[in-house]
Amino acid sequence: MSAVARASRKWIWVGTGLAVAGAAYLLKFGPGQKMVLETKPSGDQSKAAAAPDALDPNAFRKFKLADIKKYNHNTNVFTFAFDDPKAKYNGKTASCVMLKANVNGKDEVRPYTPISRPNTIGQLEFVIKNYPQGVMSKHVHEMKKGDSIEIKGPIPKYPYEPNKFQQLGLIAGGTGITPMIQMIEEVLFNPDDKTKVTLLFANTTIDDILLKEDIDKLAQKYPDRFKVHYTVDKLADKNAKKAWKGEVGYITPDMLKRLLPIPAKQDDESLLIMVCGPPGFMKLLSGEKTKDYKQGELTGLLKKLGFTEKNVFKF
Repeated sequence: MSAVARASRKWIWVGTGLAVAGAAYLLKFGPGQKMVLETKPSGDQSKAAAAPDALDPNAFRKFKLADIKKYNHNTNVFTFAFDDPKAKYNGKTASCVMLKANVNGKDEVRPYTPISRPNTIGQLEFVIKNYPQGVMSKHVHEMKKGDSIEIKGPIPKYPYEPNKFQQLGLIAGGTGITPMIQMIEEVLFNPDDKTKVTLLFANTTIDDILLKEDIDKLAQKYPDRFKVHYTVDKLADKNAKKAWKGEVGYITPDMLKRLLPIPAKQDDESLLIMVCGPPGFMKLLSGEKTKDYKQGELTGLLKKLGFTEKNVFKF
């Protein structure tokens, strides 16, 4: 079993807003109920920015579940509507939110990373993977249209600045793709940001890769600015082996050196590596964050390759 599979699978939220200032999205469900996001001409960004905030960083607010769509074998798309249809999602890149629900008579609170663009109007969508042992994810999958959940936020995670780095390397394991989508869109949708982005996305099987169609489309649209590499632990059969163009196996030092930007010198500040995934994945690559959510000491494969705390960020 992989580092991703071995790790704790407490929760997963991946979300995309439908109406966005600067880039509006259409959700389409094609064969196999795969989601594809397509950019359309932007609307009035100043008008959207002036809209009231839907979320409060200091208090929970209730939002009703407006729609549910099947994504794959264990993942659905959940749409939550704002009480004020003109309100906007006031999140920034990169940030998370806190969700609260009463489960079996106990209030459960969990942090989740939506990938909705700033200024999403009227609603907030999430792709949620159902883990049998995940208290919150299981609860959300049992919700019906009209049910409510409480959300507080946004909570800033990383204050991204355009052009601060020449290269941005993103390493995601399974559910850790959520903040990476935020980062990718933030860079690519800003034509003045010249940062080059590389994503290494590890999963157990091909079917476990969330948002692959969306990621591939971004790579096709921005070939000079965004590269993506996939690795899976195993392939289902010989046909899959013939069709698969990505890597196979756990992430190794060689894989990192071949696919990601590596420091040219000690304390190289021209690049930043961001890591997100389950605990076992984090331990392998960079070490986990501390119990009080500080970055903590850099360990793992990245330290062995010459990275320092200055050019590694743990989500």
